[in-house]
Amino acid sequence: MKTACFFTYDGPGRISIARWAPKGFTGLPVYRPLNPEADMLHLKNQEAYRRRYAAILARLDPAATWAQLHELAGGAEPVLLCWERPPFSARHFCHRRLVADWFQQRLQVTVPEIDTGTRHPQLSLF
Repeated sequence: MKTACFFTYDGPGRISIARWAPKGFTGLPVYRPLNPEADMLHLKNQEAYRRRYAAILARLDPAATWAQLHELAGGAEPVLLCWERPPFSARHFCHRRLVADWFQQRLQVTVPEIDTGTRHPQLSLF
């Protein structure tokens, strides 16, 4: 499994974990349990966002989520997509990387961002 921005990856295994995809991305599989809640998109406080997203992840079983994402990818490697473009920093982060960290913490698997030539810091909820 990997993560990417809608605009940096157009290969197989794409799965949206955003509340909606950009125009033109019709037919893209969506995994709604990993969507942020609508009001979270307006939060200015990053720590509040992280706490709210941690609560979303706490309701999910990481092993079942992993399996469902692989099934949804239809035999390809799943690539979790959302809007945020790298590079990430302490001020600019993305919930797909929070999901990646959750999988690493809970399942001891590494979920890298598709390489765009930019380094990304670890962004932890835990």
